[in-house]
Amino acid sequence: MNSYVRSFSKLLSEHQDAPYDPEKREFVEDIASALYERCEDLPPISDWPTVVRYFYACYDLNYQVGNGGFAQAAYNVPELFPIAVEAFDYFGHQEAAQLCRTAISMLPPELAEHFEKGLTDSPDLQEVFDHFDDSAMQTLDEQIPDNFWVDDRLQQLVEENRNEFLSIDAMT
Repeated sequence: MNSYVRSFSKLLSEHQDAPYDPEKREFVEDIASALYERCEDLPPISDWPTVVRYFYACYDLNYQVGNGGFAQAAYNVPELFPIAVEAFDYFGHQEAAQLCRTAISMLPPELAEHFEKGLTDSPDLQEVFDHFDDSAMQTLDEQIPDNFWVDDRLQQLVEENRNEFLSIDAMT
């Protein structure tokens, strides 16, 4: 087994379940970081436990959209949109799920545009950022519902499914 900076067993054993506090989101960050550092060693995301897939997809999509909008998410992690739809449906966040469905419907022309602009082959970073500004995906940024941001649900997901998160280390 590989040695990682963050241990799921340590993170979970030290965490005391409590209502989510946005001033103390370190637990969610640490779980996400533990997943990120194992990504290359894990099987395809489709083989991960469902709740872990949901956590990862929502966390990363929240990060990408929060950092650079839907255009950035479409560029960096288009494969996570369908998983996020499932997760948002699971959380009962229908508006967020629908927004991701809309993003999925916009992906084919968006990804074609990446190819046409040469953004898939070692592009200049400024060209990528310029594309984000011109992307049709940016129209979705103005439609983000409050229930798109799900740190509270991610914390609850981990608290209610500790064993699934602990099982990740056995997959590496």
